[in-house]
Amino acid sequence: VAAMMFTKSSIVAVLAIASSGVVDSFSPSAPRSLVVNQKNACIGTSSSSCGIKPSKMPQDSSTQLSLFDFLSKEDQTELVTNGVELVEEVPEATEADEAKKAEIIALAIWGVTLSAFILINNSYGPWPLFMKSIPERTFFLSHMIGGMLFGGGIILTTCIERLVAKSNNPDVLQFWFKRVPELDGLIVVPALTISMVSGTGLSIVRYGGLNIAPPHVSAIFWTLIAFLSWWAATDLTTQTTALKAVDQMYESYQNGEEGLETPKVVVDRHVSNVVSCFFVLTLYSFMVLKPGTLFPFPWSPWT
Repeated sequence: VAAMMFTKSSIVAVLAIASSGVVDSFSPSAPRSLVVNQKNACIGTSSSSCGIKPSKMPQDSSTQLSLFDFLSKEDQTELVTNGVELVEEVPEATEADEAKKAEIIALAIWGVTLSAFILINNSYGPWPLFMKSIPERTFFLSHMIGGMLFGGGIILTTCIERLVAKSNNPDVLQFWFKRVPELDGLIVVPALTISMVSGTGLSIVRYGGLNIAPPHVSAIFWTLIAFLSWWAATDLTTQTTALKAVDQMYESYQNGEEGLETPKVVVDRHVSNVVSCFFVLTLYSFMVLKPGTLFPFPWSPWT
């Protein structure tokens, strides 16, 4: 196998030299003394009587064709491909992949920080202490705005993405999936942060701390942490894969293909989005019904 690869690589190099015109022929040249004697003998005579043919423009060498005569089309393709691979380096990760990695790292840091903030307040009491001095109405207003943006953003984007996936339109699909990270960064992440921080502040001002707040408050925060884990595991991890599939679909569309269907990875994301919507509905049901405070939790007989 190694000998065969060496032979094919050598043929590629020979073809490159022959096609460039550096070597006109692979036949051995005449000795220098013979050429000089022939020139001296022809001094003063016509070129035709001397037997020297007039010079002609160099013709395309048949060496390249003769080397390919014994190769099949598959071998020729392999030779050309291997020749290109010897020159070109392995392409690095695209800018989109690098940007997505940076986004995931930043979101991971954000999620760990926010979860640590909630867990510290749930385990040890009010932290940081200056939150006790902030008016309750400030926390309340922030909590309402953050909650509406967060819940509304999740439900609205779920509905939009479903309509986009059902459209089978490459232009619409590409436009949407290039905007999803921007929507996450401008709406979902800030709204969720505001909602959780202001909610913690409300529990500190109203009840003295998250660790001594009524049971439904702790249930809300645990549901938020569960949602955060689900969203990071099922939504963020499929955004890049979905965008690449949509880009391939768009490229096929540009090449004139018809009857294209939405990639499966895009369609499957609907399940993740619907579960996220159920998390939102669970959060608001806890806020309104206050289980454990107005009435016991359904599972309280078994705890």
